[in-house]
Amino acid sequence: MYLQGWKKFLLTVLVSSSSASIYCIAVNAALVQQSDRLKCRYELGQKEIIFVNSENNYQICQSNQIKVDISQVSQDPVFNMVSTQQMPLNIAKAKLLTGQAIDESNFTSIDNPRISQVNNEPPQLEGQPSDLSPPDQKPIEQLLEPPINYNQRLERLRRRLQKTTQPDSQAQSRPELGLRIRARVLPPPIEQPPLPPVEQPVPEFKPIGSLQAYVGYFQSDNIFSSDISPTNDGLFFYGLRLASAYFPIGAKTYINASIDGNLIRYVDQSKFNYNQLLFNVGIYQQLSKRMYGEIGWTNQQLFYARNSEFFQAGDRFLNENSLYLSLGRRDTLTDKLMFDSFYEFNWKLSDPENRSRIVNSLWLSLSYYLQKPLQVGLNYQLYLSDFSARDRQDQYHRLYGSIIYRLSNSTSLNFQTGYSFGDSTARNIDFESWFLNISYNLKIGEF
Repeated sequence: MYLQGWKKFLLTVLVSSSSASIYCIAVNAALVQQSDRLKCRYELGQKEIIFVNSENNYQICQSNQIKVDISQVSQDPVFNMVSTQQMPLNIAKAKLLTGQAIDESNFTSIDNPRISQVNNEPPQLEGQPSDLSPPDQKPIEQLLEPPINYNQRLERLRRRLQKTTQPDSQAQSRPELGLRIRARVLPPPIEQPPLPPVEQPVPEFKPIGSLQAYVGYFQSDNIFSSDISPTNDGLFFYGLRLASAYFPIGAKTYINASIDGNLIRYVDQSKFNYNQLLFNVGIYQQLSKRMYGEIGWTNQQLFYARNSEFFQAGDRFLNENSLYLSLGRRDTLTDKLMFDSFYEFNWKLSDPENRSRIVNSLWLSLSYYLQKPLQVGLNYQLYLSDFSARDRQDQYHRLYGSIIYRLSNSTSLNFQTGYSFGDSTARNIDFESWFLNISYNLKIGEF
């Protein structure tokens, strides 16, 4: 009996040890496979390949026999890019060792330009200028009350006073008789030859439209508004604008339209090059001598400019229709100092829908005319964006100085430099950056 008890005890120990060994082998196999999956995802990300099914990713890695050193993975900045939780790599390793599941979606961010390319998403363009070439303000300046030149006004008053007080040279006064004698003008003789025919004035040409060209350069130390990896880059833009004149449809109501075509080319990030097509129709209303309003519609379309694994050159990645209502005012502080204020409400309906939003913008400008062709200014812009298809709100500020030099009636040179800042509820977006913008505008002709 005593011997049989020892046999049972030994048999129990052997069975327990075998079970523990089998369990440890299974756990280690699962950990190795999960670690291989994570390595595989990194390798596929380096090759810019993304699949929805993670199992397919693992099979592709097994079939291609991809091997990755985890020490090299931990040193790559793309692998360390995470979501709002900012999970470090050591936490991921700890979860692997303890057998906990890792949410691999935390290792990607669509707001980063490098990851956006992998996910077939366009980069963040909020920090770049939406209006590459500022519209010509001369038509609005002509409709508004021109600035008062007080020196010219005083000179006109002096001339009027001199004219009213100057005695009539053809009249003679006799105060002692109380008479005033005026020389009599004799009629012309009958034989006087007829006067030559008066030439009728040639009617002034009034153009119905104009063609403008512009070229410029934009530089920013965070051109994609990224919080994770700010990119210092610049872009060149070239464009043509076909604009109509302000046609009167009422006493103080005008209608205008324009078509813009732009080519946007990055200096370093050339894989994100794109083309822009812009249509605009607006109704301008003169509210007073200093205020005006406008209501209109704008359509913006963006197209890829280069081929990729996921798209072809010419594929459209944004189609945006905008309904806007704007109010503007110009206050003349002195004969050379102007203060402009501008507010616009913009309802943007976009395809894809996640770009649809409502934007309230404010623009304040204090400008001074150093000379007739040279104007310097201090400007402030505010954009408040509320996206309708997702939980995102942006608050974007821009403070900059500007110089506008009119080389002639048809050419001008614009220079802007300043600082952008703001906040967003979206992940990994940061609007803080310094920027520089230079553009040259040329009116090719009128028709």
